[in-house]
Amino acid sequence: MTIPAMTIHARAERGFTLIELLVVLVLVGIVASLATLSMGDGAERQLKTETQRLAGVLTLARDELLITGAAERALGLRPDSYSFLELVILDDSTREWRPLVDQQLGVRQLEQGVIELAYEQEGERQPLPQTGGWEPHVRLGNTGEMTPGIITLKVPGKPLERHIRIGMEGSVEVLDAFPE
Repeated sequence: MTIPAMTIHARAERGFTLIELLVVLVLVGIVASLATLSMGDGAERQLKTETQRLAGVLTLARDELLITGAAERALGLRPDSYSFLELVILDDSTREWRPLVDQQLGVRQLEQGVIELAYEQEGERQPLPQTGGWEPHVRLGNTGEMTPGIITLKVPGKPLERHIRIGMEGSVEVLDAFPE
């Protein structure tokens, strides 16, 4: 069976029109821009996630103390990490704050150079220890009260900050801007 010459010639000339190519390019551009917008700045997304996590575990620790009536606990802060602490009695005159051994409330190491912590209490910035033992910054009582203050999580070298305001009655609030 032979194929007529005109049919072969029509298939050879058939291709994409300029309009079809432009429509495909526009669609690829739209998909690429949506992908870029959804990814956003990785540091900003990580800052938001870590702020929500810290506020969540602070609320969890407060609620756990309310339910169990356990002894006083505290949140210890360092520029690059945080942990919930418990007061351990070593002997009659010696007490020491030690980090909890717990998946949620234990030591949380922040990624080096991505997020840093700062703490302010009664309008004054508190120094955070770099290394050594843990110090209590936010004390949690078994009736729901907490040491009031503001924890700031920031990205070094960028104007990205988020804040956690802690109220004396035990409220925990995440803020985008520093409260006045």
